[in-house]
Amino acid sequence: DEVIVFEDEAGFSLHPKLGRTWCKRGAGRQPVVWTRSQHHQRLNVFGWVDPVHGHHGMIRCAKGNTDGFLMFLSHLVRRCKYKGIQLWVDRARWHKGPRIDRFCKEHEQVHLNYIPAYHPELNLQEILWRTMRYQETTNTYFESFEQLTISVFKRSQRWKPATIKSLCHVT
Repeated sequence: DEVIVFEDEAGFSLHPKLGRTWCKRGAGRQPVVWTRSQHHQRLNVFGWVDPVHGHHGMIRCAKGNTDGFLMFLSHLVRRCKYKGIQLWVDRARWHKGPRIDRFCKEHEQVHLNYIPAYHPELNLQEILWRTMRYQETTNTYFESFEQLTISVFKRSQRWKPATIKSLCHVT
């Protein structure tokens, strides 16, 4: 039994992403999203999606680096016990190297596949990140880093398998 999984990293900050919004014509001023512009904190996450079964998840990491990717791989192996994992990733430097090779040799069920360079649209996890940003962070001010973190993880937990399949265009 094998699963096909796509992985990607993302970061979310307290600085709101501004998007389109409706306002009354002739109101005299543009809509405003208030912020304290706290750019120094960033929520870094590794996310994965199994589009065939509609499963997904994400874990928080300090940085998008080899240590974070190894932590993600350990999480995925635990999550997908007794299954082969065809893992599709981009060509980030932390997805390669001797430490990653060693992990894959120790965990033979993990088979790394690399998405062609300059084709992020082939990574289905990118669709989930784009949807997450739109639904959860666009035009939204978070008072604290903790509120941002809770909001992003709750949104992810609300997505059911049918939603994931639909987002990934799998029927």
